[in-house]
Amino acid sequence: MTTGLRVLAVIAGFAIAGCQSGPGPLEAGASASLPASCSWPRRTEASTESWVRAGIAELESRGFSIRNADLALGVVSAERSTRQPGMGAIDHPWYDGISFWGGSHRHSARGFGLGVGVGGGFDDPVQVERVSLVVGDEAVKMTRDSSVIDSDGYVIDARAYNRDTFCREVSGAIESRLLNAPEAS
Repeated sequence: MTTGLRVLAVIAGFAIAGCQSGPGPLEAGASASLPASCSWPRRTEASTESWVRAGIAELESRGFSIRNADLALGVVSAERSTRQPGMGAIDHPWYDGISFWGGSHRHSARGFGLGVGVGGGFDDPVQVERVSLVVGDEAVKMTRDSSVIDSDGYVIDARAYNRDTFCREVSGAIESRLLNAPEAS
């Protein structure tokens, strides 16, 4: 593949990665915070399509939902959401109101009832992790970001979430899948 086509493929891959709230990990300057394990040489002779399929299988096994993938370009974007129990308790009271109700019944049986209710609880924020996997001719690069969003839709925290351990585990698992699966023709 020529250099011009490769650049076009990478740009198209970024375009299908979806919208993000806040700066994404693939933007300028983010590569400085990218651990070395998040970019590794493409050691096997497997096709780009096989690499992408192995990446999809591994991300899905870790609870990610695939949002976009292009087998020919070698790009995958995925995300997973995790509730953050207790974080919703920061700015909200444990109750949000008291209600009273009552009623009576006048037919065969006479009765009257009253009730008191206290409403409330916490709406926990959700952490949304996004992963982008780009399979190049010579190397594979994976980035991850995280946003914590409260129940009202406001972003509490957003940052690059590239972790050395995560990248080592995922890259090793993808390569293991490639070595243990026959090459698709």
